Amino acid sequence: MAGTTGIYNQKEIGGEQVRAFVPHPLPPTKPNLLMEGELADRHDAALSAIGRLDIASAMVPSPQWFLYGFVRKEAVVSSQIEGAQSTLEDVLAFELSSRVRDVADVE
Repeated sequence: MAGTTGIYNQKEIGGEQVRAFVPHPLPPTKPNLLMEGELADRHDAALSAIGRLDIASAMVPSPQWFLYGFVRKEAVVSSQIEGAQSTLEDVLAFELSSRVRDVADVE
């Protein structure tokens, strides 16, 4: 069975009939993807952001170091949503020396 976005493959596995949806490759070619207006603006903004990220990543010693800060910041923000009072500075200070004002929130 064919659809506008993909096809269903049907196979027998272990004596049972199963179906799997397999999407057509992106970007679509029939019809061609037409980007204009707000969609084109968002696409351009995404490409620009990726370019800035590429430049920033070239300035750091390693990708792991670059991602480290983002992962820690996300953890701090998530913890603050749950009521923790620690900051990114508290987390980094704890990781460097294991001494901070409120160990429970940082941990």
